[in-house]
Amino acid sequence: MSFYDVLRRFSLLSGLEGKDLSRFSQLCNEAIEDMRGRLKVKEENLTDSQKLRLSYTAGALAFYKYCLYSAVSEPDSFSAGEVTVNMNDKRVDAAKKLFDEEYRSLSKILQDTGFYFGRVRA
Repeated sequence: MSFYDVLRRFSLLSGLEGKDLSRFSQLCNEAIEDMRGRLKVKEENLTDSQKLRLSYTAGALAFYKYCLYSAVSEPDSFSAGEVTVNMNDKRVDAAKKLFDEEYRSLSKILQDTGFYFGRVRA
C-alpha cells in the first residue's frame, strides 16, 4: 500500500490541495494502518493490482473520516439578516457508501466486518 496513492485518492475525493491537503494527511496514515489491520493475508503477498485497490480503499476510508470530521466541526446552519442557510450535508452518507463499495471489492483479502449468522454445536 502506498501513502502517495492513498493521499492522491483522498485528494481526488475531497478536492483538497496544498496546505489543506497536508492538514488532513494524518487521516490517510490512520486509514492505511486501519486497512493493514483488516488484511487476511500478509501485505507482501498481494499483487500490485490488489495493493493499488487497497490504497484506493484506504483513501476512501480517509475521505469518510474527513466527512465525519467536517460534519461535526462545521455549523448546520447560519443566518445573515433575513437569509438562513441550512447545510444538510449528505457527503457523510455518500462517503460511507463509497467506502463500503470499495471494501466489498476486496472481500477476498479483507476481513468481513458484517453480520454473521451461524449455529453453535454443543
